[in-house]
Amino acid sequence: MPRLVVRASPIAGEGCFAAEAIAAGALVVEYTGEVIGAEEAYRREADTGRDGIYTFWLGEEAAIDAYGDEGPARFINHCCEPNCVYEIADGRILILAARNIGAGEELTIDYRYAAEGSPVVCRCGAGSCRGRINAMDD
Repeated sequence: MPRLVVRASPIAGEGCFAAEAIAAGALVVEYTGEVIGAEEAYRREADTGRDGIYTFWLGEEAAIDAYGDEGPARFINHCCEPNCVYEIADGRILILAARNIGAGEELTIDYRYAAEGSPVVCRCGAGSCRGRINAMDD
């Protein structure tokens, strides 16, 4: 897997950056953490004592919570024009390069939170930014 670094991000807080070029289609990193059930995931997402939400849903029944994990994948920020995609396979979340990624480039995925609920403002700065992280009602 390519070398990644975590540092301040122009998008939000800290971000995950490529320390070397990454070819399109390459496995970038696995999203790691504690596998938890849906009820516990909802409880943790609502916990205002945490400094961030790091749950990545595996489906409707379970999620991976990377809150206490040391892996860099939890710092991949949202972008409406992402350079990475994710694939869920056998209870694992794999982050793949959607296109060639240059050294120093911030890694991003499209979070596409559920369309319902309050809009979550997006600050990705992409040319086709939706203005919100939530998926739009299509």
